[in-house]
Amino acid sequence: MKRILALLMVPVLAQAATTFDGYEAFYASFPDALFHGDGIQLQPYAMEGDDEMRYGWQGVAAGRRQVLEVRDGVLTINGRVLKRNRIQPFPGEAVSDTDLGMGTVAYFSSGWTCVENTPTSASGSAVRHRVVYLIKRGAKGYEAWKLSSLFAHCTSIRVTGKEVLVQEATYRYVDGQENPVGVNFRVFSLNQGRFVPTDMRRSITFVEPGNVYKFALDK
Repeated sequence: MKRILALLMVPVLAQAATTFDGYEAFYASFPDALFHGDGIQLQPYAMEGDDEMRYGWQGVAAGRRQVLEVRDGVLTINGRVLKRNRIQPFPGEAVSDTDLGMGTVAYFSSGWTCVENTPTSASGSAVRHRVVYLIKRGAKGYEAWKLSSLFAHCTSIRVTGKEVLVQEATYRYVDGQENPVGVNFRVFSLNQGRFVPTDMRRSITFVEPGNVYKFALDK
């Protein structure tokens, strides 16, 4: 009897292993993720005699002391200002002074920093888009990229060998249906500062009508 029950449970367990409640849970399943965990939220503060709100954090992460500050939407990392002209946006994205501010979260890995934020002005389906900046520390300064925003997250960034992989998410529709039935992910490699498409793809299918946050990974 126990053997029969165990066999009956196999399809259920297999389905549970490929069904996710949210994109953070999905990305946490990536074995080659560059960043892990919940990240560190920058805290608001103001300087004495200055009413301008800033957001910052300092402490030890990824084996070294880190100091981050966002002021007027501009990010400073360990005393170096990340200039807008040093940020390479994904095609169709644009760098804006409103990208970072309240709610900004930082992630650290050896030689890398990632910050993400959902602008406070976002509402409705716009909250599905998240600003993600990936920053590489070098001897002469920083290289930075702004990633594709739909369902973006720092923990979605992967590394295989010396290759860093990011993704673009696009909705998938069925003819005659107004709402998407899933999402297609296309993987890009960061090569000499550019987003280079690869042959790697994956897709998910929503398991509840109208709920884009519960889905199954397609095989």
